[in-house]
Amino acid sequence: MHRGLRLPGGGTRLGGDLTPAASSPGLVQRVFGAEFPSPVLLASGTCGYGQEYADLIPLDEIGGLVTKAVSLEPRPGNPPHRVAETPGGMINAIGLENPGLHGFIAEKLPWLREHLRRAHVFVNVVGHSAEDFAAVVRGLDGEDGFLGYEINVSCPNVKGGTMFGTDERALADLVVRLRGCTERPLVIKLTPNVPDVGDFARICEEAGADGLSAINTFPGMVVDIGRREPLIGNKSGGVSGPAILPMGVYATWRARQTCGLPIMGIGGIRNADDALQYILAGACLVQIGTASFVDPGAAVDVHEGISKYLEANGVARLEDLVGALQARPGAGPAIPAG
Repeated sequence: MHRGLRLPGGGTRLGGDLTPAASSPGLVQRVFGAEFPSPVLLASGTCGYGQEYADLIPLDEIGGLVTKAVSLEPRPGNPPHRVAETPGGMINAIGLENPGLHGFIAEKLPWLREHLRRAHVFVNVVGHSAEDFAAVVRGLDGEDGFLGYEINVSCPNVKGGTMFGTDERALADLVVRLRGCTERPLVIKLTPNVPDVGDFARICEEAGADGLSAINTFPGMVVDIGRREPLIGNKSGGVSGPAILPMGVYATWRARQTCGLPIMGIGGIRNADDALQYILAGACLVQIGTASFVDPGAAVDVHEGISKYLEANGVARLEDLVGALQARPGAGPAIPAG
């Protein structure tokens, strides 16, 4: 993590000295049975379990965060190299390294419970099987310190990571099973690697999900031409960053066409303009991922940029922009890409 990173303009983002305009009532979003002071959250895998980021920005002044993955048993992750830059982004194959359910409860959750008051926390849940997912949710559900779950059925850099996210029947069965384990918000993180993400969004809604995260990374590979082998230790990984922005916006728009669930837009967001694309396409919240590695204060800047956009365009409430994408005059019916 870039503690003390010097930023353009001479600022140093340490100690929560940058306070976004979180008091703006127009930015408040009421969704998942909670009030979010900002529509901007930190994405899973990019902010640890919150504590790692606490000295960089005032976490309670953004909308919240999604924790790094939590699995039933601890996972060591993939062999190095795990991360590399790509044109327009980065590739990672961390391999869902995490302390496991009991380690999370003992070592991570107490800090979240004690330090976050306004920011909302979603726990990112992973599993090798439906029973794994259910065991994590059941194991956490009696705890406090978080709002809900982001169910990760879309990680491309572990074996079986997209098994549930690319099989309609398996996804429906998983959501139904998890619905029976909790009354907390259940948000399904969709993969873009399906013929039509809109179909999978509809399946989640019909099975009892409360919301969607769109999207996870795309599978990719970077080759070391000197060694003539993949640069990433896992051979392949997940591609994120600005390169996937149009695909994420499209997936959000398609999900909005087929279901009425709240959507958290993810993928390639660097600034407020990028975030507003997701919001106009149908997202009510957005998550900042790769951009935080470049600038830990990116979420604060996106928050402030959205606030300025509302003011400049005479928009009283952000929710008035959600899904407000307009068709060009004379345009035909929406046709899924593919």
